[in-house]
Amino acid sequence: MKKIILNIITILCISLLASSCESLFDNLEGDLTKMSGSDMASSDAGLQRMLAQVYSYLPINVFENATDFGSSQVEDQYTMNAVDSHGGDYGFNNEAYYGMNGIKTFWNWQGIRSINSFIATTSAAAESGVIDQATADIYIAEARFVRAYCYFAMVRSYGGVPIITEVLDQYYDGGENAELFNFATRATEKDTWDFILSELDAAASALPETPVTEFRANKYSALGLTARVALYAASVSKYWGRQGTMGTNYSAVASKKVYMEPGYANAYYSKCITACEQIIGSGKFSLFGAKPKDVKEAITNLGEMFLTKQNCEYLFGVSKDDGISSGSNFDIYNSPAQTVTGAQACGRYSVALDLVDEYDDYDDSFFAVDGTVKTRTDGKENEYMPTPIKNFATQYASVPFIEYDNVDDPFKNKDARFHAWILYPDCTFRNQTIKIQGGLIKPNGTTAFWVDDHVEIDGQTYYSFGAPAGAVSGFYNYTQTNTGNTYTTGFGLRKFLNASAPQLYIKSFWYDIRYAEILLSYCEAVVESGANDKLASAKTYLNAIRHRAAFKDDVDPTLENVLHQRRLELAFENDLLYTMHRRRAFYNQTTDPASEGRRHELTPVLDLRSGKPKYVFVRAIFFQEDVGGASPSFHTNYLNYYKKMPAFGVNKYEPNPLDE
Repeated sequence: MKKIILNIITILCISLLASSCESLFDNLEGDLTKMSGSDMASSDAGLQRMLAQVYSYLPINVFENATDFGSSQVEDQYTMNAVDSHGGDYGFNNEAYYGMNGIKTFWNWQGIRSINSFIATTSAAAESGVIDQATADIYIAEARFVRAYCYFAMVRSYGGVPIITEVLDQYYDGGENAELFNFATRATEKDTWDFILSELDAAASALPETPVTEFRANKYSALGLTARVALYAASVSKYWGRQGTMGTNYSAVASKKVYMEPGYANAYYSKCITACEQIIGSGKFSLFGAKPKDVKEAITNLGEMFLTKQNCEYLFGVSKDDGISSGSNFDIYNSPAQTVTGAQACGRYSVALDLVDEYDDYDDSFFAVDGTVKTRTDGKENEYMPTPIKNFATQYASVPFIEYDNVDDPFKNKDARFHAWILYPDCTFRNQTIKIQGGLIKPNGTTAFWVDDHVEIDGQTYYSFGAPAGAVSGFYNYTQTNTGNTYTTGFGLRKFLNASAPQLYIKSFWYDIRYAEILLSYCEAVVESGANDKLASAKTYLNAIRHRAAFKDDVDPTLENVLHQRRLELAFENDLLYTMHRRRAFYNQTTDPASEGRRHELTPVLDLRSGKPKYVFVRAIFFQEDVGGASPSFHTNYLNYYKKMPAFGVNKYEPNPLDE
């Protein structure tokens, strides 16, 4: 085989942008075809090493950077689902998204170039007989799958981007002056979406039904990503008008570099439906634990699904087991404080009351009823105390609180998914009762709210935090950011955590695409496109997900019901942020009331006024220092749906609206 030599002396960054190096083909380090003294393309083993590099560009970075709460592993902290226990992380345009190789994947032309190089190299290897054509076709299809995924990460952030399928370089000309070659034209947004889907079509056609090895893409991985991409493009099209007046006064809109319209939507919905039908019709996938005998079994199944890879549910994902004693500290950082010894930070991920309220309750027949946590006898569950940490003593007497005998009583009848995936007051986890309590009303009516205090009655000690401060997991030390952290919303994350003990280095796997998402995407596409002939199937699939959670009734496949189940089923799986983004569903900062889009917490308080311990629950705005709405609410400028274009002046294409 002809040896492939790439003489890249250095990489050009225009002097004015030398510090950021965001020109189109900056930072080519890491391309395995340039490894000194080694021709990686001369053997199948070498090509497989190059393919491993290709996979490293996947824009999937789960369980990473646990101390960086802008990373994708906690994207629900940019939605109404969850918050950093000690921070004010509002907004959706702040996440720092890095691929598995640590390179920022919103604008990753190093990755695109390496993938293109691998495709060209593999084709040449097949022609010269290094590998057979059938093997080459699979390798190339895998690379096209990864390339499509990389473009997906770019188009949802920037709109249209240059579509590059060849190996393009930029060089010094050998003299004092640098010359930039190969300017790439920026494609329209629609053409970019269509390119991604065509790449996935090609990948799905060439990939085997069973992956060559575990965690590599197969036919159904490509179809699963097709469904996700098509639904995204359809939603952006249908809801383009929700962005306000993003008109042709912006050059990128006028040239359709950021532009979709409702007329495009149904073709994309149809594409999503077809991909889902191929997956469902294959008979190779099913919901894990689809028919539990009772709620207890459903809880067990739903918990185990994220601790042990269930192939019936799995379409594509990544493994975090690198075989060495290193990795993500996701588990230990998000574990309840009671289960962590030493000085490690923990309890960093607090689940918002807003999500807890969404999980339905079971009635006596195991039908779904409103799961809003009941705290008051007057039913005014939409009223929140703005500053309970400071004013509870003067406010609580005017609120007709419901009094519970046990601190876990309000949650006993909740959806099995709530119990399997969320830590709540007095639940059992790692053989411990997780204490999440934030206040105490003493017999004389004085209060201790979010402060360490206790009272003794007839030889019994009652604590404001439910136990001595060192043995609790909620509200204590809420101002600390590095050690001894505790939940500050009343709830913590259970999904993904090891059930036995905290893990310093998580060695788990991640369902990037799982079967439940396929069923939900099918339902959403059917409802949104008005495909009435498919509503019966959509109803079957929607209720299969509900029945897996032990509900025995059926609901109709309305858009409200579909989105409700999507939020519950895919909570903490990096879905809601993108669902809100594609549907342009963030609150508008200029038109929506300031009270909208604020996350909330629930503080359990032990009430000793009657002489018998009772519990009341205080609904409050999450930010404990919030005074009269001064803290930021979850709003956005419609221009933020597209990021700024990196170095658009250097690369000679239209700036995005945020740049103008």
